[in-house]
Amino acid sequence: MRDRTFLVLELIRNPKTATDIVQELACHGHECEQHLAEVSKLDVLATLKQFDHGRLSALEVETWARCLLDRLDVAFEFGEEGVVDEAVFWLANPALHWPIDKEIHHRIATLFERRSAKRG
Repeated sequence: MRDRTFLVLELIRNPKTATDIVQELACHGHECEQHLAEVSKLDVLATLKQFDHGRLSALEVETWARCLLDRLDVAFEFGEEGVVDEAVFWLANPALHWPIDKEIHHRIATLFERRSAKRG
């Protein structure tokens, strides 16, 4: 069995295999006393870039985002109410916001830019 921290990092960085990784993580149980890894703006943008280049489908992006939101061992840059958490929520729930299409990368990059300007 692979190390839980390694698997959480793999989940964040490899959206293509999110479902398989979550199945493997199930062996470690759902409860976790601390965050083992953090999803950053760069992780979200890298995933969207893969989608833009046709290496990920919209369903794979949505599945990846849903898998991240369900994890107690995953933190989000800027916290649970931060811009990264919000972007992942958008991707996990395209029916509530926008479809995962060629425009979503621009929408999320704009969200990140606006929030950075407010903090700066």
